[in-house]
Amino acid sequence: MRLILIFFLVFSSTFSQEKCGSELYREFLISKGLFNVSNFSDRGLSQIGQYDIPVVFHIIYNNDQENISDDQIISQLEVLNNDYNTENEDFSNVPDTFLNVASSSGIRFCLAQLDPLGNGTSGITRTYTDLESFSMSEDKMKITSEGGIDPWDTEKYLNIWVCNLSGNLLGFATYPGADASLDGVVIDYEYLGVVINSPSPYNLGRTATHEIGHFFGLEHTFYAGCSDWDGCEDTPPISSSTFGCPSFPQESCGSLDMTMNFMDYTNDACMCMFTMCQVDKMIDVLIGQRIGLLENSFCAYNSLHYFNPNKKLIQVVDVLGRNTSNNGFYIEIYDDGTVKKKYLLK
Repeated sequence: MRLILIFFLVFSSTFSQEKCGSELYREFLISKGLFNVSNFSDRGLSQIGQYDIPVVFHIIYNNDQENISDDQIISQLEVLNNDYNTENEDFSNVPDTFLNVASSSGIRFCLAQLDPLGNGTSGITRTYTDLESFSMSEDKMKITSEGGIDPWDTEKYLNIWVCNLSGNLLGFATYPGADASLDGVVIDYEYLGVVINSPSPYNLGRTATHEIGHFFGLEHTFYAGCSDWDGCEDTPPISSSTFGCPSFPQESCGSLDMTMNFMDYTNDACMCMFTMCQVDKMIDVLIGQRIGLLENSFCAYNSLHYFNPNKKLIQVVDVLGRNTSNNGFYIEIYDDGTVKKKYLLK
């Protein structure tokens, strides 16, 4: 009994420090037969370009505080687009030692314009729930009948559930290979987007940056400690996860630690980079297992602020301003002055 109690205390102490549950969640799914461990393979298919990812945010709330604002959601999109394209202001904090391996991905995130039925959408759903919190191990936030909301087609949308997570988790994500009914990212409502007045060191939207890295196949940089296996040779081995905001340089495993990598555990204000290998792995997953996201990329970065479900389509023209039958590239013009650029194959 005493040994059990000691184990519980050690486990609880360790788990209380976990800001990300993705590795443990992967083990849960494997144990339930909901993860294909052989699904992921690095085929070296990476291509330079821009990749637009349609995102739907599922806001699940039990009270007004959990029903976060549109502006907070938009701030998260801005953080993601900056972080994944080396446009974040703190990219200048990358040490000279690591500048030669720091890289932009070309991946951009935007609110979905069309829902699975083809109707116009803001890319945000809001669902009231009677549940006061959600557990990672139960997945109820992803199931309508359990007080959450079913995902939109996970092959065509990046689903991000935002809810009150139980325990001390900030968020978790599915790695490539997870069951389609559960695929996506979950973020605690307190850590979604930029929350200026929050006392938490995780208030700048980097939880989503980190978790989406897992969604695209990245491991934690400290995944195997000094044995140096996170799948990338340009992320130096690091003995354990890094908390707080350490000064540079720090060293473990006989080399300088890349504590500012988005896949470590440092404070939001102290992580600022992906490496070239990490980018290659993410693009490889995107144009491989997650190619459906690119086939459904008609979306807009600012559609929330301008979305009007009652607006009427008044004209459709091609890129030269001529009336068109909607083949190839074309532009839709609406009565509220907004336009949409689209591409259609028939």
